[in-house]
Amino acid sequence: MSVINQMLVELERRRASGAERNRIPDHVRALPEASPARALPLAGIAAGLAVLAALAAGTWWWMQRPAEPVPPPVAAAVPPPAAAEAEPRPDEWIARRLTLDLSPFPESTPEVPPPVPTAAVVAPRSAAAPAPKPVAEAAPAPAAAPRPITKPPASERPAVEKAATPPAPVAAPPAEIDKQLREPTPRQRADAEFARGSAALHQGQFAEARGAFENALQLDPGHHAARQALVGVLLDGRRHADAIRVLQEGLQLAPAQHGFAMTLARLQLDGGDLDAGARTLARSLEYPGASPDYVAFYAGLLQRQQKHAEAVAQFERALRQRGGVGVWLLGLGVSLEALGRSAEAQEAYRRAKASGNLSAELQAFAEQRLR
Repeated sequence: MSVINQMLVELERRRASGAERNRIPDHVRALPEASPARALPLAGIAAGLAVLAALAAGTWWWMQRPAEPVPPPVAAAVPPPAAAEAEPRPDEWIARRLTLDLSPFPESTPEVPPPVPTAAVVAPRSAAAPAPKPVAEAAPAPAAAPRPITKPPASERPAVEKAATPPAPVAAPPAEIDKQLREPTPRQRADAEFARGSAALHQGQFAEARGAFENALQLDPGHHAARQALVGVLLDGRRHADAIRVLQEGLQLAPAQHGFAMTLARLQLDGGDLDAGARTLARSLEYPGASPDYVAFYAGLLQRQQKHAEAVAQFERALRQRGGVGVWLLGLGVSLEALGRSAEAQEAYRRAKASGNLSAELQAFAEQRLR
């Protein structure tokens, strides 16, 4: 049919004569050529069907593909409890867990007071001595009551005007002013640096704050507020070695600073040096003013060192200052049980369970020890 149709189209184009057309039957006619206007919609429909097919295939593939595994959240690095045995005894994990609960780590960024204007700190004495007033500025005498003015005769006016002329003021001798400026003391300069560092810290400028706090300690090594703030900035930057050095220097100057000792011991413990942390706490414990938290933290380190008799004494000391702390009672029970004092250990476990302030993990441990 395509050959016949081509021949008919050719005859149409040449406008063949009637004789040539008579050779072809009347009912045979050339098919009209497909116009671009009709071909275009067909091509568009075909393209649309192809796109829909591709989308359907992609959707089917997406629904059929296996779900990507979601990584589980990173849990805190807490060792799992040991498997229960026939006669379970406290394991090392509970001693480590108790130590973490007994020593809450200090906040990395310290709380510092609002910045103090530097001018008020550096030179407070410059405005203390006001300049002496000149003699000519003495307070004038009170004015006399006004009297009616009578106009004198013309002949008397010059004499009156001459008498009313005041005498010329006598120049007072110049006042002696001490121009010697007093230098601020090292403590005042350290306060100014601390105020500058506090302002920088409140603005989030940690590098500038650190430099100001270091300057304050160079001017006055006994500036404990600047040292505490510097340790906080170093811990925030995870510079633990520098923080340990700054704390050790502070304890050499002021061993009774229990806050410095507790922070240093926690850093030493996190670094794996249990004995160094215990020694740090023992040195500062000799000075009065240690808090119950400090004493309980020291008891936990003694327990980690298997010094259970000393740990019992320190736990009891902390509980005498503040009773009803579940984690301290639990630590006391662990050391009592290690010493073979089972009845006292059971009583400590019961008190710890009844305290109502244990974590779920430690609550389960206390219940396990009571079975």
